[in-house]
Amino acid sequence: MELKINDYKLLCNKGSANFNEDIIGLSPYGAWVLDGATGLNNKNLVSNESDAKWYVNWWNKYLHENMKRNDSLKEIMKDGIDEITKEYYKLIGDNKVESLDFPSCACSLVKFYEDKIEYLILGDCTLLVNSKGIVETFKDDAISKLDKKVYDYMAKLENSKNMTFNERKAKVMHIIIENRLKKNTIGGYWSLEFSKEAIDNCVSGFIDIKDNTKIMMTSDGFSCAYDRYGIFSKEEIINLANTEGIDYIYKKVREFEKSDDNGVEYPRFKVHDDSSCVYLDIYK
Repeated sequence: MELKINDYKLLCNKGSANFNEDIIGLSPYGAWVLDGATGLNNKNLVSNESDAKWYVNWWNKYLHENMKRNDSLKEIMKDGIDEITKEYYKLIGDNKVESLDFPSCACSLVKFYEDKIEYLILGDCTLLVNSKGIVETFKDDAISKLDKKVYDYMAKLENSKNMTFNERKAKVMHIIIENRLKKNTIGGYWSLEFSKEAIDNCVSGFIDIKDNTKIMMTSDGFSCAYDRYGIFSKEEIINLANTEGIDYIYKKVREFEKSDDNGVEYPRFKVHDDSSCVYLDIYK
């Protein structure tokens, strides 16, 4: 017997920036959440909107076309890196490019098999799995730890309460750049970019599906409801997705952020981050 989807809920909402650099996908063969990150040199080399938006859209199309392959997620993603690297360098032409220019993304991917799912996670996207009432979390915490250093520095800035988000971010940009230069390095963090080494260092594995299993895949703009803001516990968030819907959780996050609209109590890089979630109720 093949896995069946009893119920699903999808959400992918833009934050306070000009473009939504998240994207989600669901097919008969798998599902994914991609959270894009534009280069820090403020250049758009391959898009009139956002290089990160171009990047996640490319991967979304690729995954829709390739998730049905019999290969593992790691093999599928490594082949994709070969393809997108060629296309990226073809598009930038003679433009000089530095590592800080590269678009990249965090991702949470699952692939369906007859009696199990395969998962692959890079960056700060999350996978929650609820089986028999026990909620397991699958995530790489490296980016969250690096971001915390920035947030802690923000909180200590003199006259921080009277600064705008952009003014506060400018004060910590040297730390943000320092952190970004640790991308896809040992001791730094791993992200989906143009490096196959990242795939070798991803969070990955298989989960057997024996009973009804609830899965929640999120970008950090959604998972902050439990892992940063503490509005809900991880058990509550996946149960609420089933009973109230994921839009209910999203609205609670936005309400919370509006109550701290200058980012004083909870320092962050923007008023609202892009927020994405794929919720699946699956069974054999």
